[in-house]
Amino acid sequence: MPVSTTTEAGTGFEVALRLDTEDFLTPESDDALVRILDALDARGLTATFPLVGEKLRSWRRRGRSDLVGRLGRHAVGYHSDTHSMHPTIAEELAPLPWQEACAAFAARERAGFDLVAATFGPPVCWTQPGGNWTASALPVLASWGVPMEFSEAWNSYLDVGAVPCRYGGVLHWSPPVSAPKPFLSGLPRNLTEAIDVVRRGRDTGAAAPVCVVAHPTELCTEAFWDTVNFAGGKSASPQDWRPAPVRPTADVDAAAAALAGYLDALQRMGASFVTAADLARRHPDLAAGALVPAAAIRDLASLAASGPNAAVCAGLAISPAEIFALVGAALADDPELRRSATIRPCNGPAAAAPLLPAPAAADRAALVTAARHCRAFIAEHGRIPEAVPLGTVAVPPASFLMAAARLLADPAADGATLTPAALACTRIVKPKERLHWDWPIFPPGFAPLGLLEAARLQAWTWKPAPPRPVRPDWLADRWRPASPESQPVI
Repeated sequence: MPVSTTTEAGTGFEVALRLDTEDFLTPESDDALVRILDALDARGLTATFPLVGEKLRSWRRRGRSDLVGRLGRHAVGYHSDTHSMHPTIAEELAPLPWQEACAAFAARERAGFDLVAATFGPPVCWTQPGGNWTASALPVLASWGVPMEFSEAWNSYLDVGAVPCRYGGVLHWSPPVSAPKPFLSGLPRNLTEAIDVVRRGRDTGAAAPVCVVAHPTELCTEAFWDTVNFAGGKSASPQDWRPAPVRPTADVDAAAAALAGYLDALQRMGASFVTAADLARRHPDLAAGALVPAAAIRDLASLAASGPNAAVCAGLAISPAEIFALVGAALADDPELRRSATIRPCNGPAAAAPLLPAPAAADRAALVTAARHCRAFIAEHGRIPEAVPLGTVAVPPASFLMAAARLLADPAADGATLTPAALACTRIVKPKERLHWDWPIFPPGFAPLGLLEAARLQAWTWKPAPPRPVRPDWLADRWRPASPESQPVI
């Protein structure tokens, strides 16, 4: 299908091309990857390639060291160890409590992660396989040095728009995908549609890059490799696995030519290409480890006294969990708030909080004692407690944060009243009705409600991800509340 050669002047924008490299059963998918790399390299373009550990092992078995060398020029992420083999990540982790889910993810994914890291260097991102989005993966990956989760609006449990944010201790990006579905397997007949979808994404005027997601195996196969072998919870023995049905050679040639035309068309539209590594460098977490003086802590406390929420200040952002840790540490260390405190990364609670049925008064001594308990708990576990012991009762962390913040905001107060409170950031998590648990690989009726609850609890970790600030004098500004509906532009 012919593509216009006219350059669209004055319409520069960014494209983030993600190519999930996963099919370890279809040898032809390796040659499809070569065709894609040829097209990218001929134009000097880079893409993000989330890679499955077993795919890399298959290259070693097949003697495809050429692919390792060529992929190293691009940004390589981690895409799980075995992708769709049962039990998948979601199937294994859904019934587990938070700590056990984190440990189970680390146990099943460490070998594949280490293999990819040893071959290509530290992965630039994590991309969940299919519908296996799990909040418990993120603190584990953060501890392994992965800076970013590169998901997409369809599969992510979060509804945070097209602009990157931070969640679970990493940069999180789950934009809408500006590509037809199917994409590569539909070429060349859908070439015009594919170009138009990108153009529409560009013309929305969003500050974030346009995201295009595809899979190299699509270029050469008529069906996905994993639906052929693992659909509907099927768990066949390896000797029964079979490759995906491949397209005729002439069709693959036509699709590869159309892909080259697609890339040319995007460049004529003014596109420049960015990777997950570029985004991670653009959006560092400068708040982590920052020393906050007493005046700024009082500023944050004044905001938190109205309810737990994220806050931003001149290029820095701090999550509700980090505010909880900061306010608690300040109250525990110095009730009169004469000293600075450091922003420490902190996860959300492991379980749902108890209810606070009615307001209750607490004196300063009790709140300081509770703050010291929270400081010790966070130091040991790296997360805020699901319940804060206050005298003989346990209170929700949101209610404790508001009371502690009121006490810090008014050092002369003898105590504060605990009131029922809700975490505003919880609304970033999609309701059950908007989650897509119909990934063809999952067993029929699979509904991992435990993963949904974990996502809501980790909303404590949400905060904006502003780009690296131009000015370094952030302490001269005042903190202000952040809202998922008013993400900063990039």
